[in-house]
Amino acid sequence: MWKSKDLPELLRAVAQYRDYGHLDRIPQWEERLRVNELELRQFAALPHEDAQPQFTAGLPAAAEKPAAAPLSNGAPGTALAIAASVRRGEVSVSEIAEAYIARAEAAAEMNLFTAFDADLVRKEARDLDDRAAKGEDLGPLAGVPVPVKDYMFVRGYPRTGGTKAMPASLDHDDAPVVANLRAAGALIGGMTNLHELAYGATGINPHFGAVANPGHPGHIIGGSSSGSAGAVVAGLAPVAVGTDTSGSIRLPSALCGATGFKPSYESISREGVMPLAWSLDHVGPIAGNVRDAALLFAVMAGRAPEICVPPSDLEIGRLRFGKPTNHFYEEVDGEILARLESLITLLAGEGHAIVPTPLSAVENCLPIHVQTVSAEASQAYWQALAEHPELLGEDVRVRLEVGQFLAAVDYVKAQRLRTVQRDALQAAFADVDVLITPTIATTAPKIGATSVIIDGAERPLHPALTRFTTPFNQSGLPAITLPCGVNSAGLPIGVQLAGAFGSDEQLLRIAAEVERVIAKMLA
Repeated sequence: MWKSKDLPELLRAVAQYRDYGHLDRIPQWEERLRVNELELRQFAALPHEDAQPQFTAGLPAAAEKPAAAPLSNGAPGTALAIAASVRRGEVSVSEIAEAYIARAEAAAEMNLFTAFDADLVRKEARDLDDRAAKGEDLGPLAGVPVPVKDYMFVRGYPRTGGTKAMPASLDHDDAPVVANLRAAGALIGGMTNLHELAYGATGINPHFGAVANPGHPGHIIGGSSSGSAGAVVAGLAPVAVGTDTSGSIRLPSALCGATGFKPSYESISREGVMPLAWSLDHVGPIAGNVRDAALLFAVMAGRAPEICVPPSDLEIGRLRFGKPTNHFYEEVDGEILARLESLITLLAGEGHAIVPTPLSAVENCLPIHVQTVSAEASQAYWQALAEHPELLGEDVRVRLEVGQFLAAVDYVKAQRLRTVQRDALQAAFADVDVLITPTIATTAPKIGATSVIIDGAERPLHPALTRFTTPFNQSGLPAITLPCGVNSAGLPIGVQLAGAFGSDEQLLRIAAEVERVIAKMLA
């Protein structure tokens, strides 16, 4: 680890070697490295492993898929119910579009979108109605409004990545994931706002405005898929598309009360999706409930909804819930712990087994993550940083800048450590069906906070938000957050479930059972 007196000269030498310049920013670089000093020191102390460096999250064969079940309708207002009504001819897509446009325009001050074109929404609705009039079955998302994170190609909209440091992409067709949505009859509902370049956990964007946390003014919504989570919880749309590198689907979902699903690595195509960190990035759904999340996942992944969407009368049998004995229940807000314990007690009362589960190596997740995401993100956006750094927001600019100061040997070491962590997590599922943890150690912090207080101790903001989500990006295992009520201040609490690699459909079925028990607990 660097000595304090040597750090400025080291930063100067590296920046000059890379021909980056901007040496007047050395104090900002020092300050940012101090933010991660604990993780950097922990990383330096970790042993070198002989494991094969992990550059993707490839794992053993996927888990057995559950049997297909008839796709039943959802509750009124859900994606399942909207699609069923359109397919039965009870409502036109144009009627749905007008109601959606009205809601979106009424929520303009929430900064949910980077781009929203009401005329384009109307045109696409008419096109869908014309297809339906010809007798065409529009598909499992017939007429469902689906806002899409401004991090992927969507025909008719600019792709900005939430930044002004690069020209917005305009000459493109849909990314494959968006093409799958259209093929299933979805009504594309605009481009949602995000933390700039998806590189942050607050949802505060200096170019398009801070995304509001619905119902909780003064508190962050979380990032980076901020506008997508906000659009669902604010009631604009039943589902939305997000991406997740450190928890960017699960964090805003947990902080504002949505269901957010990060599927197994590469189960949904990332072609046409901007990179933040190639080996950590995932695409996934945000929704108001598990069945809608499963429907959107199925469509985006090109899978059969009948297999992915849990039946409304699900009978799942006795499950084994792994409750980690380390890391995930440490340094957590007391009200969150109490809520999780109540849920776990109820799950046991429903006949499910609660299995104490030690997880080796998982405590190294943040040191590994700092090395991995810093290197990959800085390389992904080095051209923008080199050409127009002044156009980047300060928080993102300095994080991209410091990536150049981390050594390549440490990046490879981090990938070796990821392999060890991944194998340890995967091995846990020999004895349990699912892991159950808090999604985040705290509820939504106030806007502008740089730290949070947990049980009387001050914790840096970003680690407090991402400690429990990053292990599943590093391992590529699927994980989902469910709303689990609120604390005494009315702020949402999230519970996270994680499954073995490739067990996406089974994890969604388990999540539906947990959702049922949560509803019983909150009734």
